[in-house]
Amino acid sequence: MSDERIVVQLPLSGSTDFDELIDIENALTLAFLKDRAAAVEGHTLSGKAFNISIAPRADPSAVVDRIKAALAESGVLDEALIGTRSTAKEPYSVVWPAGYKGTLEA
Repeated sequence: MSDERIVVQLPLSGSTDFDELIDIENALTLAFLKDRAAAVEGHTLSGKAFNISIAPRADPSAVVDRIKAALAESGVLDEALIGTRSTAKEPYSVVWPAGYKGTLEA
């Protein structure tokens, strides 16, 4: 079993609708249901973020492209951070948005 992971991080605030966050997680699950190129493994809350963990089973860059499409369809792509890592010991590297200078703590 690979330790490779992708995380989608969405910000939390006092006005966050958790049902909408679960709807986004479900949309990501549906995006990979047919061909199983990735598996959505659930979500966690960390600090002021909602993190959705995804295990890619295909080319991670292709999986990220499908994640971005699903987030765009849900209207939250501009709010999201997407990070990848190859092993559990590595920190996540932000791959979306391009040129992002911060870190992703998940």
